[in-house]
Amino acid sequence: MSGRVIHVTTELHPETPGGAGVVVDSLARRLGRTRGSLVVLLTEEPTSSTTREDVEVVHRVVTGTGFMKRAETAARVVADTARPGDRIEVQDFEGLGYLMLAHRGDLGLDRIPITVRFHGPYDLLAEAMDTAPSDWGVVRAMEAESYRMADAVLIPVPGHLETLVGRYDLEPERVLVAPPPIPPLPPSPSRRVDRAVFGVIGRLGEMKGSQDMVRAALDLLEEGRDLTVRFIGADGWSTTNSSTMIEWLRGLIGPAHQDSFEFVTGAVRDDLPELTADNLAIVVPSRFESFCLAAHEARHMGHPVVVPPLPAFEGLFTAETGALVYNGTVPGLMDALRTLVLNAGLALELAGRPVPEPGSPWPAYETDPEPRHPRSQSGLATAATQRVSAAWEDTRAAAAGPGLLQRIYQRLPEGLANVLRKAPRGLKERVKQRASWPAELERRQREARLRAVEERIVAGEFREQASPEVTVVIPVHDDVGFLDETLASVYEQTFDSWEIVLVDDGSTESGAVAYLDAMARPRVRVIRQENRGLPGARNSGMAVARGRYLVPLDSDDELERDFMRVMIDALEPHPQAAYAHCYTRLHHDVDAIWITRPFNPYWQLLGNGIVGCVLLRKEAWVAVGGYDETMARGNEDWELWLRLMEARWGQVQVPRVLFRYRKHGISMSVRTEAQFDVGRRMVRDRHPDLYDPETMRRFKRRWYPLVTAIGEGGDSGDDVEWIPDPERLVTTWGKFVVDTRGVDPPGAPLLATMAQALEGEPRAARAVTKGLPPLVMQRRWNLHDPGATPDRVIVVEDPTVGPEPALPTHVPRAGWSVPAELDDTLPVQRQVPEETGLAVDPARW
Repeated sequence: MSGRVIHVTTELHPETPGGAGVVVDSLARRLGRTRGSLVVLLTEEPTSSTTREDVEVVHRVVTGTGFMKRAETAARVVADTARPGDRIEVQDFEGLGYLMLAHRGDLGLDRIPITVRFHGPYDLLAEAMDTAPSDWGVVRAMEAESYRMADAVLIPVPGHLETLVGRYDLEPERVLVAPPPIPPLPPSPSRRVDRAVFGVIGRLGEMKGSQDMVRAALDLLEEGRDLTVRFIGADGWSTTNSSTMIEWLRGLIGPAHQDSFEFVTGAVRDDLPELTADNLAIVVPSRFESFCLAAHEARHMGHPVVVPPLPAFEGLFTAETGALVYNGTVPGLMDALRTLVLNAGLALELAGRPVPEPGSPWPAYETDPEPRHPRSQSGLATAATQRVSAAWEDTRAAAAGPGLLQRIYQRLPEGLANVLRKAPRGLKERVKQRASWPAELERRQREARLRAVEERIVAGEFREQASPEVTVVIPVHDDVGFLDETLASVYEQTFDSWEIVLVDDGSTESGAVAYLDAMARPRVRVIRQENRGLPGARNSGMAVARGRYLVPLDSDDELERDFMRVMIDALEPHPQAAYAHCYTRLHHDVDAIWITRPFNPYWQLLGNGIVGCVLLRKEAWVAVGGYDETMARGNEDWELWLRLMEARWGQVQVPRVLFRYRKHGISMSVRTEAQFDVGRRMVRDRHPDLYDPETMRRFKRRWYPLVTAIGEGGDSGDDVEWIPDPERLVTTWGKFVVDTRGVDPPGAPLLATMAQALEGEPRAARAVTKGLPPLVMQRRWNLHDPGATPDRVIVVEDPTVGPEPALPTHVPRAGWSVPAELDDTLPVQRQVPEETGLAVDPARW
């Protein structure tokens, strides 16, 4: 909690109107006095800067319009501004935090807590307004995904907990009650008049129920009641009627009752006590509220309030706290207003009762939330990107109508279609917006591939085998859309001794059941069972396997042609190794190579570094009892690898791309990554001995000390390992490396200072002292991988002199760098060798 709170908003009082802006202003002023505040204000028009004590305001004018543009600007400004120790709080509406959360690793924000404050998303506003404009689909998705990716969501009242947890599937522990501060207003001077005056405070809007207030008041006026409705707040826009709210409301009112309605649009907040002095009550006719600052302000000014039964008011606004609660309908509102008109004494009685006490805003800021694990961040970002992209495509499809060019493409001869594919970029870009030749080409290639496999089957190339070496186990539950390609990848293997076991895990979809019923391919057996989940299906298939080796393969993934041959050659020389694992080709939604990090037992405790498709010895699977069938929600493979490690089985990493993983939609693996924090607790609970704090400290001391120091050193505890010469570097694992040869060994405090400086800046490659030459501590990843991305240098305020540079700039080590043969093919994604992080308290993990 050493840094600032950075508020990211499109509203800030008094620069821009809006209740959220008043909340941000109040929070920033108070927090600025205790820990420092910075406000990033994004507007489409220049605003005049104001000076306020303890609060820095960064104004950014967003050129152009659009929710994504504002989110992009917010992400860029925050990435340039935030520093270690800060905390970011971003508004929910407009999805302003979407891009900074979806790309927080790339932006260097993965270790900085990011919270989203619940003010009022378009998703709920659309329901309150009984309308859903077609261009709201994307922003509604951006807002929902911001909630899901945030480290915590701050809600103003407990009543919204059910909304966030139930509607957006958030973990309850990540939803924190943090009421906004209520800025003080003086009591309103009481000035009664002959007629009943009802005030409505805040911007006019359909979601605010302005039209409901007009309709209820009109019914009373038609009854002959003498009343005035005074709207105090800026004009708004009616999406339903495509007009300003005042235009629409005056049209509803008609000429007979125009004098009974007042619109005060130019008032400021300090004017409220005087403008409401003659009010019988303040009415909140809203269809949705997150908190409704106006209702609380009204009670503080001494007015009774009329409110609907919304979650924002639950447990706060009752008759005991000066509120008349109506049923949320226009007739109900009319009845409440009539009651007050006929019984002015009730209004006085309610006004004298205690004001609601929503609680203190500040406990939520006493401890910053822990940033999500990088694996969770990645999984959540993947799912978020897919959902927002789907919303974008839905919007485009609705606007574009049927695609004639798509149908034409399907009828083109391939040669002519390829000519079009080589057309000038301008033409191609226009065509890509209307139809997709690449998709059509992919369809044709798929058909040709499957046809070639079928021809080989018909030719009798795949005779049944009594004792195959490999059994490929493929669980199926309803989804058979890509199963033909999955099976084809097995038939295409350059190693010939194999069989396939298809496990129908309780499929109920008629197409899938019919597909499996008709299965009559050589070397394929189908077994049926009630639905038991993925680990249960794998266990069933492996129990009947005849092969010495097992391959768990999902029904939408594929093996590269050399998978079996290369993996068997790698595993055979290592009888104590339970399995061989490899690199992965990602395809479909993403086209890239996935490089896993080098195997390290301590890292494996903190997060799975092995893909689920391996070549597994059946005897090892039997020895540890197979997959844990209680892990049906994911991480079943990680749990098995740990159980094998615990039983002292080894593993072999094959640095080749031999597995094809289809990235499409929000798959089980994406959901598993998104719930990584929950999944790792499930894994931990099943391995109490491995995750015993002392065991973890021992693993960390052996497999991931903070520093590997070259030279003569003493006992520096768990954090520093000493080696006599650099030749030993390829057998050590310290996160940072320092050469102390030829100088007095620096004390542990200096090494710790340099290491912590690097820990605090993931983009730094080296920390150096001010000596000449300096003592240099460098990140091990940079030492073993010339392509490592950290490149900054941190200068430590210490005069210690280091040795003349003697370490090579690159110490080759298997598994740490991207193989050269992959550099010029596809983009490479990799598990950063140190992505698990070092700052893990084993006792709390």
